[in-house]
Amino acid sequence: MEMVIKVTKDIDKNMKESINTSEDVKWFDLNNKYLRGLAFNNGFSRLNTSISKNVDYLQRHPSGVNINFQTNAKVIKIKAIVDNSSYMSHMTAIGQIGFDLYLLNNNKFVFISTTKINQKEYTVTLLNNLDDTNKIFRLYFPLYIGVKEAYIGVNLDADFSFFKPEQEKVVIYGTSISQGGCATRPGMSYSNILDRMTNYEYINLGFSGSAHLEEKMAYVLKEIPKKYLILEVEANNTVNSLKERLPRFLEILDGENIILISHFPHPHVLINKDLKNAIDTNYLFQKSFPNVTFIDGRKILKELNYDETVDGTHLTDLGFYFVARFLIDYIK
Repeated sequence: MEMVIKVTKDIDKNMKESINTSEDVKWFDLNNKYLRGLAFNNGFSRLNTSISKNVDYLQRHPSGVNINFQTNAKVIKIKAIVDNSSYMSHMTAIGQIGFDLYLLNNNKFVFISTTKINQKEYTVTLLNNLDDTNKIFRLYFPLYIGVKEAYIGVNLDADFSFFKPEQEKVVIYGTSISQGGCATRPGMSYSNILDRMTNYEYINLGFSGSAHLEEKMAYVLKEIPKKYLILEVEANNTVNSLKERLPRFLEILDGENIILISHFPHPHVLINKDLKNAIDTNYLFQKSFPNVTFIDGRKILKELNYDETVDGTHLTDLGFYFVARFLIDYIK
C-alpha cells in the first residue's frame, strides 16, 4: 500500500511559499542611488575596502540596507538573485535571504509583507489587489546573504518612484547580533527597528564573529559622517584581545559620540564561572573609558530570563525589540 505523507503546507495554503513567475509587470533595479543604510557607493556591499577575509565575505550581506519608494500600484512584486538558499538551522530563511516590505501608515512604517521563500533565485508577489491610491513603502534587504540582483516590479500602468530623505547617520559596528542574528525577518534586527523608531539613517556594520577591532576598521568608521557610533564588540573578543585592541580603537575614534555596549545576558554564566568572570572583567574594563557612553548589556535584557535568545547567544525578535527600545533613550 502506498503511503501518502502530507506536510503542513499541503493542508494550510498560508504555509506555502510565495512563488510567482508572471512577467506582467515593469521592473525597477534596486541597485541605485536611493539605497539607505550604505556608507559607500559599492552596490549592495557595505564596505569599499578590505578588512579581513571574513569581513570581506560578510560585508556583501546587506544587513540594514533598505529603500523607500512610492507607487499607486495594484500589484507589487520582487525579483532577486542571492548567493545561496537558507543555510542556518537557527535562523529563518526569511531572516537570512528574504526581503521585508513596510507601509507608511499614519507617519509610521508598519509591516505589510515579506518574501516567504527559500530559493537562491526567485520572483515573489509581495502584494496584490491593492487600491490605486498613492502609497509609500520601505523595503528591507536580507541580513545574512549576498545579493547579486534585486528588482521591484509593479503593474505596467502604475506610477512608481524611489526617494531618499536627507538624514543624519548612526553607525553600528558589532558582532553577529548587530548583523541581525537571529531575527525572524530583516525588519526585526535592532538597527532596522531603530530605523523605524527614529529620524536617522542607520549604517549597519555588524560582522558575524568578526568584530575584532582592527585599526583599519576604526579608520573606516572614522571617515563616515555620523551623529552616533554604537559599538557592540565584546562577544567577538577575549579578555586579552579586548584589552589590547579597544584602547587604540577608541583613540582613533576620539571625538566621536560613542555608545559602547557590553555583553548581553548569557545563561551559561549560571553554570560556568570562567565565563562569568570574563564577562565581569570585560564589564569593568569597558566601563572605565572616559568620553564614552557605556551601557551594561545585561541591563537591557535583564527581565527576560534568557528567553531573548534562540540559542543562548543570538537574539530573537523579542530580544532585538528590547535592545532597540533601550537604545532609543541614548539616541537623541
